[in-house]
Amino acid sequence: MNKLKFEQFAIGSFHYPRYPLCYFLDSVQRLEVKNIELWGVAPHLYVDDLTGADVKAIKREIDARGLRLICYCPEQNTYPFNISSTNKALRERSIAFMERSIVLGAQLGAPTFLLCPGTGFLNEDPGEAFKLLCDAAQRLLPTAHREGVTIVAETQTWHDCNILHTAADQRRLLDEVNDPAFKAMLDVSQMTIYGDTIADNLQILGDDIRHMHLTSSYSDSLDLTLQGDALRQKYPDGRPLSTHIGFRAGNNPIIDYLRQMGEGGYSHYISLEICARECFGDPEFYAREGLEMMKQAL
Repeated sequence: MNKLKFEQFAIGSFHYPRYPLCYFLDSVQRLEVKNIELWGVAPHLYVDDLTGADVKAIKREIDARGLRLICYCPEQNTYPFNISSTNKALRERSIAFMERSIVLGAQLGAPTFLLCPGTGFLNEDPGEAFKLLCDAAQRLLPTAHREGVTIVAETQTWHDCNILHTAADQRRLLDEVNDPAFKAMLDVSQMTIYGDTIADNLQILGDDIRHMHLTSSYSDSLDLTLQGDALRQKYPDGRPLSTHIGFRAGNNPIIDYLRQMGEGGYSHYISLEICARECFGDPEFYAREGLEMMKQAL
């Protein structure tokens, strides 16, 4: 039986923004993890604030600790970025920002770049926004090829996106773009919200899943027997959940998710992702708590 390895685990910097970047790097060392995912936000790693000397200095800090940057994830779900917008100025600025961000990630050694899909207006045909997403991805790929980077597309919740929610949506996107440097990633919160399962993702996407965010979610009425079309009929905008919270606060079966991924032969990285602001004050405590749970799947 296949199993995951500890060497596949990574710690994301998503819940460390109240501390300096080097604090995060030192924290990961204390947790005895070698892999990191960096969130591209100020004050840590916002591409347009960094000089070439800044980037080299950050790379030295990562290397000096023996760490490996496995994915770069610039913030892109909030104003002012949307690669699928019908507003041309907004869309062009967003695509240019992603191009610069791909280069930054590559300069820091990241083989993977996380791309969020953007969104269309809710009163317009989502098919048009989906076409713009495909076009944006194809425009970003020359930069990804030049830099030796794989782009992984992430699903989003209804609050951020109306065009990429499920593994089936990702499959359609990958088939449309049709490029070996453009793949999918799995976030188990979005998976749970829209009624997908680990088995669905492995069946629909297979080895095109090249990255994973392990996230904790909570609902006081979480019924995981409600899946697929039945769930989406009951909750057209997705199952109500509190997501990306501290791992001990959730009740989604994250250990079981990991075991299923291992048994399915998943061989790429898995980042611990926490975004809840209540975890910002003591981020290492919550990272350690999550990591200890992840180890139970090995």
